[in-house]
Amino acid sequence: MKHGKKDHNSITNLDKRDMKIAYIMLFPALIMLTIFVIIPLIMAIQKSFYDWNFYVESIFVGFENYKIIVNTVYFQKAVVNAVKFIVLIVPLMLLVSFGFAHVLKNLTSKMATMIKTAIYIPGIISGIAASVIFIFVMDYKGGIINQVLMQLGFDRVAFLNNPFWASVAIIIPTVWLGLGGNTILMYAGLMNVPSEYYEAASVDGATSFKQLIYITIPQMKNIFVLMCISLTTGTLQMFDIPYMLTGGGPSNSTLTPMLYLYNNYRDTSKGMGYTIAGAVLMLIIITAINSVVFAVIRSEKTVEG
Repeated sequence: MKHGKKDHNSITNLDKRDMKIAYIMLFPALIMLTIFVIIPLIMAIQKSFYDWNFYVESIFVGFENYKIIVNTVYFQKAVVNAVKFIVLIVPLMLLVSFGFAHVLKNLTSKMATMIKTAIYIPGIISGIAASVIFIFVMDYKGGIINQVLMQLGFDRVAFLNNPFWASVAIIIPTVWLGLGGNTILMYAGLMNVPSEYYEAASVDGATSFKQLIYITIPQMKNIFVLMCISLTTGTLQMFDIPYMLTGGGPSNSTLTPMLYLYNNYRDTSKGMGYTIAGAVLMLIIITAINSVVFAVIRSEKTVEG
C-alpha cells in the first residue's frame, strides 16, 4: 500500500511539474497575444464609441458611429457584394478542390506528388502579386486574353470595367490562390476514409456515384465544414485582389467591406471612430458566423456520441 501511494504521489508531482513547464512555455505567447491582440481590441472597441482622430480631442458619441455606418449605402453595398462573393466562391472552391483531390487520389504516388506541388505553388503567391499577374491577363488593351480575342476576330472584353466581368475577374484569382491548400486538405480527408467502406460497398453492388453520396461525402463532412468556415471568413475579409484589380469598381460592384473601410480610413474628412466601428462590426459578424457553425458541430458530435 505504501509503495502504491508513493507511486501515486510521484506521478502527481510529475504532472504538476509538467503543468508548470507548460505554463512557462505558454507565457511568452500569452504576453504577445495580450500586447498585440487583446489590448488593441479593447482600445478599438473603446474608440468606436467616440468621434475620434489623432489630432482632435475625442467626443463620446455612444452608438452613433455604428448607426451611421449601418445606414451608409456604400457599406450596405459592400456587405451585399461580400455575400455575393461568398455564394459564388465557396461552392466553386469546394467543387474544384474536391474534384482535383479525387484526381490526385487515383494517381500513382510519384505523379500525385508532382501535381500536388504544381497545384500548391499559387498558394505561396501573395494576393498583390497574383493581381498583377491577372492584370496582364485581363487588361483591356494589352491583356493576353484580349490579344487572343483580337487575333481571332472578336471584340475585346472590358474585364475590369464591366460589373459582371469585374466580379469574374475577382473570383478567378481568388479561387486560383486558394486551390492548392484546399485541394491538399480535401486530399488528406479522402485518404483518411477507410478503404474497407468502399470494399464492402463494392461487394454489395454499390456504384461509384452511390459510394460518393453515402460514404465519401458523409465521411468528409468535417472537412467541408472547416473549409466553409475558412472560405467564408476569408471572403468577408477580401481586400488585396479587389483593391489591385478594380479598386471596388465599376459602380462599386466589387467593393468589399474591408476595401470600403480602407477608403474611409484614407478620407481625412471622416473621423477614425467611424472606421473603427465598421471594423468592430465586421469582427462581430465573422465571430457570430464561426460561433454558430462550431455550435452546430458540437451539437452534432454530442448526438453522435
